[in-house]
This record gives sequence, C-alpha cells and structure tokens, in this order.
Amino acid sequence: SSRPMTIEALNQVLTFADQENPDLYLTKPTLMNMMKDAGYKTYWITNQQTISKRNTMLTNFSKQMDEQYYMNHSRAQNSREYDGNVFAPFEKVLNDDAPRKFIVIHLLGTHMKYDYRYPPEFAQFSDGSDLSAELSEDEKTVVNSYDNAVLYNDHVISTLIHTLDDTDHRAALVYLSDHGEDVFDTPPHDMLGRNEGKPSLAMYAVPFILWTSPEWQSATPRQFNDQLERPYSTAHFIHTWSDLAGLTYDGYDASKSLINPEFVRHPLWIGDPENRDGLRELLLE
Repeated sequence: SSRPMTIEALNQVLTFADQENPDLYLTKPTLMNMMKDAGYKTYWITNQQTISKRNTMLTNFSKQMDEQYYMNHSRAQNSREYDGNVFAPFEKVLNDDAPRKFIVIHLLGTHMKYDYRYPPEFAQFSDGSDLSAELSEDEKTVVNSYDNAVLYNDHVISTLIHTLDDTDHRAALVYLSDHGEDVFDTPPHDMLGRNEGKPSLAMYAVPFILWTSPEWQSATPRQFNDQLERPYSTAHFIHTWSDLAGLTYDGYDASKSLINPEFVRHPLWIGDPENRDGLRELLLE
C-alpha cells in the first residue's frame, strides 16, 4: 500500500492517482467509470460506515455504481458489525440477470478495535505463551484479538470465493487490503496502529490474492507463478485490473500491471504526496 489510511489508499487503488500524481482522480475516470463504460452492471457492497465525514469520498465512489448496498449504519467504528453482513447482498447480486457484473466489496476487515471484528466462535487465540516476552499481558491480549480478527477475515474471503465458485460463472476475484497495521511487530515492539511519520513495513505490506474460476481459466488461460515475488504498489492497481479484464484505452501502462510480461519494478513510494519532500521509498531489503 502507498498510504496507511483507508481513504487515502483507496483514492489511489480505484483511480489513476498515485503517489507521484495524487490529483489524477480529479481529471481521469475511476475504475468504476471504466467498468460501466465497458458494459458491466456495477455494484458496491460495503460493511464500512457511511455516516461519517471521513467516508465522503468512498460514498462518492459508491454512487458511481448502478446499485449500492450499505450494510453498516453504526456511527461508531467500535461496533459489532461483522463482515458476514456482505454475504446476503453478494448472493443477491450474483443472481442478477445482468450478463456482465463488476462488484466492489468493502470490508471492515481487521480495523481496530480488533475484538469487535469477529464473532465469539472465532476467538481461537487466547494463550500468549508463544508470543514475545517483550510484550505485556495487555499487549498479548491485543495480539490475540488481532489474530482472531485475521482468522475471521480469512473465513469471509474464503466464503466469498466459494460462493462465487458455486455459480459456475466465468469469474475473477481480487482481494487486497487497503493498508496494514503494526501490531507490536517492529522493534522495539511498542507501536500499535499506523503512523505515516514513523513508517514500518507492517503498515504497508498487504495481502494480494487473485482467484479465477475454472471457466475463466478455460477461456483465458494465464499463469502467474513466475510473478509472485514482484515488488508492487497497489497505487497502480487500476492497470493490473485493466490487464486482467482485457480493457484497452489511452493511458493504460503495461509496466504498472503486476501480471503483465512488460511489468517494470517502480519505486514503492510512501508518505504524504501533498507535503513538500513528503515521499520516501519503501525499501524491502
């Protein structure tokens, strides 16, 4: 991820904006615009809060879609609105008669407070004996809650994939997190959350999963095994999605597509692009 905050990260993931060109979302189409222009019926399903000044940009993005499903009407982020809320609208959308569908699902994921992110039956981690001795008992409790939240998030993603697979559609699904969080990962193990002024790899390293159905693989066979180690910023995601969906247009850059043979490693810029000298390169070595 290029930014460790939801709005700032998705403003680049879903548009042509990136760290070097942060204002392109103002003048160029969004991913949602392009998929509608390509003939897809579009849907936005979210379990994130919509009654929030911070989420105005995401609400604007959602209104660019044909249909919207807002599943979380709580005013407080620390509320028990589990991401399983998205299952019913996802199944409804899959049963729509539209021949082409583009679906965005926005989860709460593992946002703090972690013990609000999973139902009781997913509280599998409670013993801190195998955690770092540098952590206090309270900090070990937080780590266990985070691991439980990750376990439930895995369940949600797995359920979405199996639900899509059961439809026998020619389909592709991409899952990525908008950002990471440091949960006492980085020495001296005293950081919880995100701080763009004091970046750590844990704040920016995110999962990125691409799943395609057997029908998709049969129609458009592609192998990605030799591309798994490519360093990549999700700020360039719009080019990867365009490649996957077969979109062609002026402005598409194959060098910024993670799955393209012409991919070029670009610097992984992090920091606030609106501040003078705000960018720095995230080094993985």
